[in-house]
Amino acid sequence: MNKIPVGQTIRFAYAFTFGEIGTVIGLIWIPTLINAVASFFAAGGYYSALADSFESGMPPVGSAIGLSLVLAFVSMLLVAMIAVAITQQALGLRQGPAFAHIALGSAELRVFGGFFGLYLLMVLFVLAVALVVGIIAAGGGAVIKANAAAAAPVGVAVVLAVLIGAGAVLFAMVRLSFLMVPAVVDGGEFGLTRSWELTKGNFWRIVLIGACTLLPLMLVFIIAEFAVLGPEFFVPNLKPATDGTASLHAMAGQMRLLQKHMPVLMGLTFVISPLLYGLLFSASAFAYRTVSGRSVTAPRTGS
Repeated sequence: MNKIPVGQTIRFAYAFTFGEIGTVIGLIWIPTLINAVASFFAAGGYYSALADSFESGMPPVGSAIGLSLVLAFVSMLLVAMIAVAITQQALGLRQGPAFAHIALGSAELRVFGGFFGLYLLMVLFVLAVALVVGIIAAGGGAVIKANAAAAAPVGVAVVLAVLIGAGAVLFAMVRLSFLMVPAVVDGGEFGLTRSWELTKGNFWRIVLIGACTLLPLMLVFIIAEFAVLGPEFFVPNLKPATDGTASLHAMAGQMRLLQKHMPVLMGLTFVISPLLYGLLFSASAFAYRTVSGRSVTAPRTGS
């Protein structure tokens, strides 16, 4: 069982991303721009439909709902293009700078298939956890009717079931996804199963790598998002709502705020994308080469 070197992986990710930032931008800006424009139009309608639904109390309807689902799959395909390009650069399979790049070949389609497989597996895992929690809650309800004193233990059991289920889903997603892209790009393998095999015994190492590479960037984005949306988005009601209607109207207000500030939020996302994708996919590329026994190409300084 090979262990992922945490420190070396983090160093490589930062050295690659900042040392080749020009190349990273060149590799991703076309699919990122397409994704941002598509998201602007699709998500705007989606937020509006959700706000109308919260205000009326009726289920969301309209073409915006279906369009948001289409956008999710388009975004998945565009991210697959980005993932393959950066991974190839980080693995040394692609050389030299890039001004503009977009490709849709077998590697991109296989990575897209892996992303879609992850999505389906996550849905199945969540449904299974919800089913187990529902069974526990239903059984606990019958016990409470017979003995009111059992309410506290039943509540604890439900909470524990939710936490265990969420932990299991997180564990599976991390193991299946972390090395999926480099496994596809480098070996043409079915990335999900290969990632699961190679990440055995490395879960907490992967979590630490993610925390050190992505968490600082996410914190910066959250702070910027807070500055744009304002405290009313994150704390819409300072007083407890007396009925469900007040909560629904507060959620509708949040959707309206998102719709109003979407151009700025999309711009922020576009700006941090080179750092986000560079750190994410170069870290997985380095870790893959380490645990698979292949040599790692050192990141170049400059692009």
